[in-house]
Amino acid sequence: MRYRDLLAVREFRLLYAGLALSYTGDQLAALAVSVLVFDRTGSGILSGLAYASAYLPSLVAAPLLGALADRLPRRGLLIACDLARAALAAAMLIHGLPVWALVVLLYVASLFTPPFMAARSALLAEILPVDAAVTGNGLIRVTHQLSQVLGLALGGLAIGWIGPEGALAGNAVTFAVSAALSAGLRPRPRLAGSGSVLGGSRAGVRYVFADPWLRGCLLLVWPVSMFVYAPEAVVYPYAASLGGGAPLAGLMLSSTALGFASGTVLLTRLVPPRTRDRLLIPFAVLAGAALIPLLAGPPAPVVIALLFVSGAGGAFSAPLNALFVQRVSPEFRGRAMGVAVAGLSGGQGLGFLLAGALNSAGLHPAALWAGCGAAATLAAVLAALTWARDAPSAPAGPGAPALESAVRR
Repeated sequence: MRYRDLLAVREFRLLYAGLALSYTGDQLAALAVSVLVFDRTGSGILSGLAYASAYLPSLVAAPLLGALADRLPRRGLLIACDLARAALAAAMLIHGLPVWALVVLLYVASLFTPPFMAARSALLAEILPVDAAVTGNGLIRVTHQLSQVLGLALGGLAIGWIGPEGALAGNAVTFAVSAALSAGLRPRPRLAGSGSVLGGSRAGVRYVFADPWLRGCLLLVWPVSMFVYAPEAVVYPYAASLGGGAPLAGLMLSSTALGFASGTVLLTRLVPPRTRDRLLIPFAVLAGAALIPLLAGPPAPVVIALLFVSGAGGAFSAPLNALFVQRVSPEFRGRAMGVAVAGLSGGQGLGFLLAGALNSAGLHPAALWAGCGAAATLAAVLAALTWARDAPSAPAGPGAPALESAVRR
């Protein structure tokens, strides 16, 4: 399906536009508050803690809050999350608010992201059929990657022009507009039964890990993503060792993101589903294997090219995201996505800490990047072998693709 065909679907168009605005709002809020915190305190640690708010809450909150997407009407949950974030962003504009309160408000606002994303993924699976959902999720992932490439530069320009307070006001507006767009979606009833949210969250974890296909999918995506992206924590030391600095580091990160976007377009838009399924495991292996030659200490242009190839390999996770949701029974989709997001965020956070510790211990960034590439390659191969052994011979969930045949090849 072509992207313009997807955008012709009214509900997808509304969902996509609202999500793009929410991505913008998340990045703008984190950057604006980190600037405000640094201006007031001069503390790089506090500033970094503020910026990390876009990622850290998902580690703890995603499994629990993702359950809300199964227990509440999903359209209403999208609207409520956006309105809450708009109100919290506006509250950050209160004159004289202490720094600690700014950071707390930012983290509270970020807690609304996991249920929003879980509800969005579940609705996407209801709005589009399987292969169209893969393409639609690919477009969303490409948009996310490009927003990361442009986000810091454009966000920095915006803050320089209107100030962090103006950026926070703009952030509140993006969430309000996103809520208005979500109001145009068709109402759907809640699917999960009664009981505690905590109990529902535990049931979601059990559901995911009881299904060999879902379990194998996560055991492929989690470790590969952890090791492939962990070295980004030491991108600046690596750039310095290559004779560059911040501009080269930015180019290295952009190369990975652009590679991911290119690979996503290939896997979700340009190749047929059967070919796509056969390519998922090779792309997962490529994501790590492309980093191993960095051990030889190539010059900067070769490093940038290898990072692009690794990013393209990492795009294996884009179609798997949609296939994962499609396989899950509708009443468990929010909780399943909560489990997936928590493992992904936790693994990447642990990877960043590990990479930073190894670099501080004296390991050269090139060797660190190559070692992480080797670990990701090994993880991909082992996960694929386990997946092929344990996956059932036929799909179990509604609309689930026959990807078992791909991992068995």
